[in-house]
Amino acid sequence: MNSTKIATQLYAKCFVPLESNPLVLNDLMYGLGVSRSLALTDVWSIDDPIQLSLISRPVFALILVLPTSERYERHRQSTRVPIRIAEDLSGEGEEVIWIRQTIDNACGLYAILHATCNFETRKFIGMPIVFKGKSLH
Repeated sequence: MNSTKIATQLYAKCFVPLESNPLVLNDLMYGLGVSRSLALTDVWSIDDPIQLSLISRPVFALILVLPTSERYERHRQSTRVPIRIAEDLSGEGEEVIWIRQTIDNACGLYAILHATCNFETRKFIGMPIVFKGKSLH
């Protein structure tokens, strides 16, 4: 069974896939109201000091793009990580936003939402975000 059939079984809704090109994802992010002072960029290595030195600073988030497979989906289903771990990473009194993906091929959108709705990046959103009745700005 290929990964498309697996994903189709998991989600009722489906987006046209976005390519993982930072320019495409930046346009999406800016269209959602995120300041143009943030930008996504390709990272070609996470362990090569020369490659890492080429990345603009500060870095607020890392979006990992990886191919999916039947084996990966089985592993993912068997090792669900409790959201409490994400909450443990937040600062004192800082609520972590976690949005469960319910739309196939929307992983880039969800990655942008998670990367911009949490921690320091919240201040780069153009309009106030309200989550569960609380302003996040």
